[in-house]
Amino acid sequence: MEQLDELDRQILAALVRNGRASWRLIADVLGQQERTVARRGNRLLDTGVVRINAFLNPTAFSGVAAIMLRAVSPPDQVRKTSRWLALQPEVSWVSALAGSNECVAEMFLPLEELGAFLYQRMAAATNVDSFTSSPNFDYFRTPAGWKPDVLGQEQYLALHAGEDAGKAGVLASEHRLALDQDNQEIVALLRGNGRATVEEVASSVQLSKATVRRRIESMIDGGALFIRAVLDPAALGLPVEAFLTISCECSRRADAGRQLAGLPVTRWAAAGETHLLAQIAVASLAELSRTIDTVHGLPGVTDVQSSLMAEIFKRSTVIYRDGTPDWDATPEENDAA
Repeated sequence: MEQLDELDRQILAALVRNGRASWRLIADVLGQQERTVARRGNRLLDTGVVRINAFLNPTAFSGVAAIMLRAVSPPDQVRKTSRWLALQPEVSWVSALAGSNECVAEMFLPLEELGAFLYQRMAAATNVDSFTSSPNFDYFRTPAGWKPDVLGQEQYLALHAGEDAGKAGVLASEHRLALDQDNQEIVALLRGNGRATVEEVASSVQLSKATVRRRIESMIDGGALFIRAVLDPAALGLPVEAFLTISCECSRRADAGRQLAGLPVTRWAAAGETHLLAQIAVASLAELSRTIDTVHGLPGVTDVQSSLMAEIFKRSTVIYRDGTPDWDATPEENDAA
């Protein structure tokens, strides 16, 4: 990875907070000249340090459930299992863990298809010794709301007033949304470039700029469309990623989940059937140890199990090949694979 300085990291943190923020807004928040921020930001995008990825919230349009899957394979088969899971369109992220010979993945699919996925497709394609799967009942943090300790709280607030409606809205309401042809075309363009301007999108779909702006904002605010910066936390000086499984008193789980989400190291946090789950990114093993101690002190927490993420195979729907994001593959190519 290329050497990044403090301003580079600040720009990356701004894009994590608001992937569609204009260079002018980011420059104002950082107290820098717009041309400097634009030059630096475009270089970070062009070199693949970060990409802005747009994708639909699957639960907003069809009756699907959010499922956490942990699959145990023989050590020499963990990568094969992880790669197979990463290629499945139902799976949004996959990591192989170092604490045991297993991988963990989040997927979205109709409950009536869960059995076929596990006992037919996965069983036929992989060598899995055992697995556990359970629904995510609530979300306390998603990558769109991550606030790494790079910018101040006021700066994050100026970039985006609040996390995507998707934070808890990943589990959308019972009122499913209709995706008409115009919105489908808008989403298709943003999937290729989440920072495409309103003018660029309007020209391509032959709608007015006001209509396109309203439709994009409506989908984002309604939790139907996620636009996220996809990057390795190492680019922000946080090379150590870990997955936490947290035991907590049931009556205090929501309070602990909210406090967990408020930690600057927390990229993702959810409540499963029996545990709180979290992805965190820290600067060192020493900081990981301190973070585990902090999590132990959250209300109602009785135990914390931590496992380093040994390898990333998919992040925010972007497939990683040999540890590197495959930016050139289109969503359709990934889905077909």
